[in-house]
Amino acid sequence: MLTNQDKKILSTLQNDGRKSMVELAAETNMSESTCMRRTKSLEEVGVIKGYTAMLDAEKAGFDVQAFVQVSINQNTEAAFDSFKNAVRASPYILECYSLSGPYDHLMKVVARSNKELSHFILKTLKTFPEIRDAQTLFVLHQVKHTSALPIDLP
Repeated sequence: MLTNQDKKILSTLQNDGRKSMVELAAETNMSESTCMRRTKSLEEVGVIKGYTAMLDAEKAGFDVQAFVQVSINQNTEAAFDSFKNAVRASPYILECYSLSGPYDHLMKVVARSNKELSHFILKTLKTFPEIRDAQTLFVLHQVKHTSALPIDLP
């Protein structure tokens, strides 16, 4: 259960994960020792999984983003595990989720060009023996992107 202090810390860090402990304590109206103790506790229990820089994909040279819906042959658990391992090994696949519905998985992929994405789909993805069907949906415009959870919801 998150305390109000925890929520203040999490909301503040989601907006700026580079804040010093002094700044974080001041912004959350806590003493430095309390703030440090609460933050350390949130890290230890895994609420805070880590700290990272958020990059702009386009400015970093990845002009193409797409979602790929995938159906796999789930005849064996080994086939499912093989698919998951191949997904984890691919640097083009940023996210992959198992789904209910007509497709088994949804993947978010990036590439530097349409040619590179095409090569990934035709030469890499389509060679996964577990894949029965795949549909690619190109991102035309990103309307919203955030990794911040709505911590302050009532």
